[in-house]
Amino acid sequence: MSRPQKKKATAKPKSKAKSVKKSSGKKLASGNKARKAPSVKKQKSITQEKIDLQSRFRESIENAIPGVIYVYDTRVNRNTYTNQNFFDLMGYTPDDIKKMGPDFINKLVHPDDLPNFEPWSNEPQGLVKKTEYRMLTKSGEWKWLSSRDTAFQRDANGYVTEIVGIAQDITESKQRSEIIRQSARSYQDLFNSVVEAIYIHDHEGNFIDVNQGACALYGYSREDFIGKNPGFLSAEGKNDFEAVKRHIDLAKEGAPQSFEFWGKAKNGRVFLKEVHLARGTYFGKEVIIATARDVTHQRKIVDDLRESEQRFRTLQEASFGGIGLHDQGVILDCNQGLCDISGYDYTELIGMNGLELVAPEWRDQVMAKIKSGYEKPYDVEGIRKDGTRYFLEIHAKNIPYHGRNIRVTEFRDITDRKKAEDKILEQNARLQALTDDLKRKNEQLEEFTQIVSHNLRSPVGNILTLLSFFETAETDDERDEYLKLLKQAGANTLNTLHELNEVLKIKQNKNIEKQNLSFHTVFSNVRAMLSAQITETDADLTSDFSSAPTLQYPVIYLESILLNLLSNALKYSSTKRKPAIHFKTYRDNESTILEVQDNGLGINLERYGHQVFKLRKTFHRHPESRGIGLFMIKNQIEAMGGDITLTSKEDEGTTFFINFNINPVDGN
Repeated sequence: MSRPQKKKATAKPKSKAKSVKKSSGKKLASGNKARKAPSVKKQKSITQEKIDLQSRFRESIENAIPGVIYVYDTRVNRNTYTNQNFFDLMGYTPDDIKKMGPDFINKLVHPDDLPNFEPWSNEPQGLVKKTEYRMLTKSGEWKWLSSRDTAFQRDANGYVTEIVGIAQDITESKQRSEIIRQSARSYQDLFNSVVEAIYIHDHEGNFIDVNQGACALYGYSREDFIGKNPGFLSAEGKNDFEAVKRHIDLAKEGAPQSFEFWGKAKNGRVFLKEVHLARGTYFGKEVIIATARDVTHQRKIVDDLRESEQRFRTLQEASFGGIGLHDQGVILDCNQGLCDISGYDYTELIGMNGLELVAPEWRDQVMAKIKSGYEKPYDVEGIRKDGTRYFLEIHAKNIPYHGRNIRVTEFRDITDRKKAEDKILEQNARLQALTDDLKRKNEQLEEFTQIVSHNLRSPVGNILTLLSFFETAETDDERDEYLKLLKQAGANTLNTLHELNEVLKIKQNKNIEKQNLSFHTVFSNVRAMLSAQITETDADLTSDFSSAPTLQYPVIYLESILLNLLSNALKYSSTKRKPAIHFKTYRDNESTILEVQDNGLGINLERYGHQVFKLRKTFHRHPESRGIGLFMIKNQIEAMGGDITLTSKEDEGTTFFINFNINPVDGN
């Protein structure tokens, strides 16, 4: 449909028709016979016939041509005729168009399409102009139209004055073209967005098209591929082209193919790619579609893994210990060493629960270490297929294996080592006992030396002095006096030696015979021994042995313990109150406890607590205090596996606690 145009500023040619009329008029006026003019009625009839003829002609044209037909007059810049098809297509009425004015075309055509209309000028006769443009319908939609305009009338100067045009609705065609165009673009975008290389081959194997993935893989442009066969991409001497051709032939027959191909990039890099072939179509043409990806790195990983597994298998078989791979205890693989240790063969071990190789009482501990991922060595007892037990050291670590984490475990038979360790421990125990014995004897020698040094030196010196005086005495009375003193000094020295001998006996005699003793019986004997002191102090002496009446113990030791504790309680009683002494026994779990309580002078434990059971240590002034009793009974009690402790406050009293069984010896 022609776009309205401005009139060109050209000189209007003089009308030849008027001059003709004038001259004709003159001829009519002066001629011999003038032609008789037709009547007005006849002229009207001829005009109507022309109009009717034109009307029938247009109607025939409209019926024959389904598109929009229009006549455009360039002199007035408007359509002088538009058929009904235009109004039916665009939805407007003639009044709508009239209201828009002569330039309604400018108002309805899409602004982007207005430049498509070319102005008419003095063009050769019969020139046809084709124009495509969008026009706005009354409903607000854009329709695509394709117009064919033909110069129909020209003026005397050759300028086109009237144009006849035909317009067709090409909206659907345009939409289909756009869909096809967008589909092609989407295909191309998808084709190039795939990371893998894609090649389109004809049936001879030549490249028809490749995507960006293929260009990136080899470093060539798309144009470098088109028309060539894959041979120019091959690494020299690495591919079997006969095999490649067979794959192509099979793919043409519809059988998908996969194979490996060694490629060589433009920069010389050689790589391995995995190729897949399938039959397909490409813009309606049967082709072979190939996809490929660089698998050089993956192949290296696989080769390294295979080599690693081979090394692992070699190490497994070379190991003297048993090695097993297991998943939560289930054995996946093992070496011959594990077969040799356990007594099972390889087929029996695979799939077996490895906990069955461990003694039942150890299995919970082993499973706990498996679940926690414990990776330090530990010892358990193993059990062989024949049921025999042996000492086993387990050392496990978590490792990745075929996409999951498992444990590789080494089993070592350490029976010989355990026996050697037991012998070493036994020998160490003997050496420790010997060391303790030597230490004890050394302590005894030290104590004996101290006693000799401090307790015998003075009496011996005193005896020597008295002997000297005796020899120089002048009268019998003096000699008798010195002799008396000598006898007393000798007795004291003998008594000291006797005490020392008793102490040494206690320390050396650990295997002294034990008897089933009654506390009441032994206590009664001790009480009889000290009856004079009990009477002299008027002591209130009580006892209660009902909770633990008997004890398996050496009688000489129990008698000595009770005698010394009672003697001390009487000896160190307070002058401020009547002595109250209470003996009782009771059981504490597996131990027999003797508790002795008094209300005597007491001991300042903050000051003397560390010296209470030392030899020759006294804490009160008393003519008979020698510091032997508590030292002696402590050694007796400890020699039998017991212990003695005390609580005490000055001027309030003391309580002794004897646990006879705290460190049992010889079954007690």
